[in-house]
Amino acid sequence: MSGDRFNYYLKLILNASLDEYHLISEQLQNDPLVSTPETEELDRLINRYMGVYNKFDLKVVNSVSGIEEYPPQTALDNFGGSSEFVGSETMFNIEWKVYIPKGNFTNSPIKKWYYNEKISMILNDVLSSVVPGRFKNYFDVPPWVLGTIYAPGTIYIQLYDLVSSAISKSIIPSWDHLVDRGLPRELVDALRTEKPGYMF
Repeated sequence: MSGDRFNYYLKLILNASLDEYHLISEQLQNDPLVSTPETEELDRLINRYMGVYNKFDLKVVNSVSGIEEYPPQTALDNFGGSSEFVGSETMFNIEWKVYIPKGNFTNSPIKKWYYNEKISMILNDVLSSVVPGRFKNYFDVPPWVLGTIYAPGTIYIQLYDLVSSAISKSIIPSWDHLVDRGLPRELVDALRTEKPGYMF
């Protein structure tokens, strides 16, 4: 195998960190200048390097609870393989990534989860003191994972109830505070009046 593009990707892979492999693989799949055999060879190399990272026995300890947790899992690996990405949808002028439970999580009563990184970041910041167990990045974890061995010390509670709790405890003054912090008015109004339940 030869060619400038192949060598370009080879250098990228050899110098990449774990969180960059997914992006390199995606770029590789969409590159028409790389042949199919070259793509397959580079993908095998990416998988081998990712396997090296997975051999390390990492321990993560929650700084608040002191309880050991599994290493963080993100959208890059479909939340540790617990979820399947089924597409994107636009609601309330926001583009959401839509996930459904996968594997051992398919029996969950929650069948679909809408995720937007910016919205989750705002909610994690504003509601951190009312989420169960004060679980860090609560809104970045699929609801069917919360309360399992992958996210112990917490449970899933609907967003409407968390916001109501924050208001009753005077942590935030009102629903409008979410708008002040950056959530679209249309979304906040829907959360307050329609109580969309398991969606977020």
